[in-house]
Amino acid sequence: MYDNGNYDPSFRYDRYRDDRYDGGQSILPKVLFIIMILVVVTFVLGTIIAFATKKGNIGHEYRRVDPSPEKVVNRSQRSSSRLKTSALGQIRISMQPDSENEKGAMLVVSPWFSYPEDDVQLDEEIFQKDRLIKSLISTYFSSRSKKTVLSTGEKKVKEEIRDSINSQLVMGEINALYFDEYMFFELNF
Repeated sequence: MYDNGNYDPSFRYDRYRDDRYDGGQSILPKVLFIIMILVVVTFVLGTIIAFATKKGNIGHEYRRVDPSPEKVVNRSQRSSSRLKTSALGQIRISMQPDSENEKGAMLVVSPWFSYPEDDVQLDEEIFQKDRLIKSLISTYFSSRSKKTVLSTGEKKVKEEIRDSINSQLVMGEINALYFDEYMFFELNF
């Protein structure tokens, strides 16, 4: 700088080190650090509250996937009675609306069931009554709304359909009913 008209080459002005000039450089990291701490604390507290109120049970609303036919057969091979599986294919069913103002839903379901492998008469009867069995499943779902089926629960639905099928079979009965697919689609038209 110039002092009384003379230039002093040893003087160097550094505005970042000048005590009179702050420029917000020292407060910005503090503010960012406080914001970061608040975000982390909010996330941790939200997670703790969600798990404490049991609303954080991940996947509690999703359906549990039924075992594949191969797994059912493999399990039966370890036991004394062996099982055979029979798939009915994919069935699309239009369901009742929940109320007058709401639209119905479409259900896509792929049922299959197991029965004793050595029961030849039951195997033939199931083959002959394939359409009847599909009709029983379709009638069950089409007479109910999505809300009713979901409130009943998948386990109870399977038991009711299995009992309905078994009431139509003469030569034996099926052990269990499973669903490969079990998806609801909202109708918007």
